[in-house]
Amino acid sequence: MSKSISELRKMLNQRTNDATSVLKKNEKLSARQRMDVIFDQGTFVEIGAFVGSGDAESADGYGAVITGYGSIDGYLVFAFAQDYSRLHGAMSVEQTAKIANVIQMAAEKGTPLIGVFDSAGAKIDDGIATLDNLGIAISTLTECKLDEPTIAVISGPCGGAAAVFASLFDYKIIAKKSGSLYMTPKIVLENKELIEADELLGNGFVDLVADNDEAACKEAADICRYYSTTFVDNNNDSPEREFSASVLSGDYDMHDVINELVDKGTFKELQSTHAKAMITGLGFIDGILCGIVANNRVKNGGKICPCAAKKASEFINMLNRTCLPVVTLVDSEGVVTADKAELKGLAKNLAGLCEAYSDISINGCSGVTVVIGNAFGTALSAMGSKSLGISMSYALDNARIGVINPMTAVEFLDKVEDESKSKETAKEWADKYSSPLAAAREGFVDDIIETSELRARVAASLLMLQT
Repeated sequence: MSKSISELRKMLNQRTNDATSVLKKNEKLSARQRMDVIFDQGTFVEIGAFVGSGDAESADGYGAVITGYGSIDGYLVFAFAQDYSRLHGAMSVEQTAKIANVIQMAAEKGTPLIGVFDSAGAKIDDGIATLDNLGIAISTLTECKLDEPTIAVISGPCGGAAAVFASLFDYKIIAKKSGSLYMTPKIVLENKELIEADELLGNGFVDLVADNDEAACKEAADICRYYSTTFVDNNNDSPEREFSASVLSGDYDMHDVINELVDKGTFKELQSTHAKAMITGLGFIDGILCGIVANNRVKNGGKICPCAAKKASEFINMLNRTCLPVVTLVDSEGVVTADKAELKGLAKNLAGLCEAYSDISINGCSGVTVVIGNAFGTALSAMGSKSLGISMSYALDNARIGVINPMTAVEFLDKVEDESKSKETAKEWADKYSSPLAAAREGFVDDIIETSELRARVAASLLMLQT
């Protein structure tokens, strides 16, 4: 005798409860628990709960993914979460169709999308139809990325075509204790650590590492909060707060500059262990969400390597898609000079960086650049210069801006007559040819500002560009 709808619902709920205790041993959540972590309490609404394959009388006959929508601090968000407790999250034709459907709904509503990946792979007996449907989901995702952010949470295994799919999301978060992202299974790899969380972060393949499944889901919800109006409404920092010049003393770390510039406690760094000479992340300045791109001088003088250029360009491209303003803080000796850098495509990646900055104005978005310290050589142009179309450009009054490092310049031009006075000669040359005043006279920067004014001037520019 066929089961009633209430009996089927009770059976599915019991299946979820049984799975929870099993998954807990591996510090993983069930798909339902993930939705409870991501969304405000009681707001999640499931879509396609009874869509599945096989025996309709069995709980295993229903798709190994949960899809739906809910609220995060009052902000509408769509999500899907693969359910490892059902056929090890096998990606069947029905599952990929459900995922494609929820992506389409997010695209139509113009809301963020969160996808939680936890699957052993494609359902083999569904044949190539699964990969065909996955291709449809991927195609739909590229459309969805035009307006609002997409966030992938790697809570469990995510391999092969699924890894390609997850890598298309704007933000990628991995659970250190249970997640893995790979094309080749670990058993085949010679270096087993390649697909582990720290390695993936260090190579720029994921943006954030969370300790476990629950923490990763919370990070995804937190990124959505950055895009919500409620986060802006809760800002208590004043745009007129004086920027503390003390953070720029000695061999300062650009992280300290960023944290002093943004609204207190709002900077979220991405890819923190990858290409450390370049910093990327999200932050608020006077309640305005923006992307931060900055050279870090304590890492090889902030010189731009191929990985640093690619890291920044990919981030800026994502900001352009969601039309967030880009704030660039420049302090770089130029680009790295090494055989390895050339072999990794230094020129190509620098071209990509320039193109990303140029696309800011082309896409109708905005950017503010501040030369904090040095801006020499190619870094002068590539790091958000006005020549690339950046809206507003400033320099601190002690900045150095020029075609070449002053010390290198005086040596190359044979200006050093007394080796004991080489630094003095370089300073004289810099004061004449690399001063912010010289750059302002050429129109390279819009204004020269005092350090204490940095936050207020950037905040005012962002507000002007937003209106």
